Amino acid sequence: MQAMQYKIVFPADYDMEKIRKRVKDNGHKTDGFKDLLFKAYLITEKSSGDLENSYCPLYVWKATDGMTQFIFGGFFDNIIASFGWKNIEIGVTSEIRLDRSFSESKYVIEECYDIHEQPSLKEVGLKSNDYDNSLGKLTIYNPDKWKYVTFSFFEEKPVLKPNLKRYSILHLSLEE
Repeated sequence: MQAMQYKIVFPADYDMEKIRKRVKDNGHKTDGFKDLLFKAYLITEKSSGDLENSYCPLYVWKATDGMTQFIFGGFFDNIIASFGWKNIEIGVTSEIRLDRSFSESKYVIEECYDIHEQPSLKEVGLKSNDYDNSLGKLTIYNPDKWKYVTFSFFEEKPVLKPNLKRYSILHLSLEE
């Protein structure tokens, strides 16, 4: 499986209700999308204490056919038309754990790590925090950048530790 995410950062005074309305009106369109395990419509908001206003959808694909269809079949054109040309971060999933109640997730914590240069990768462990009340965990690595990211999903708003990022989930599209 592979994951993808694009990040759109807005000015501090941007009206995030525009993004909320966009997701409310269109989020259902990726429900059951070909090869999509899930898509989390993620945002951060300065008015909620976040560092910035952003819209950062996160996708996990079971196969590349659906991802290719999404990017090159006209669906990503909506992002280009609304927000301009955006880079799409692509990574390989190394861990996916989704509890039965994953669909109740309302928040995500993102943890970013570097994979440091070393003579052997045999002992590299893609470690991150484990949370007792997590409804799911996703770890993605990218050897092009020698980084990995872990996303932990929650129903209740988690306390944010320093140097971590918390998103709110506006909609969660799932496979059918």
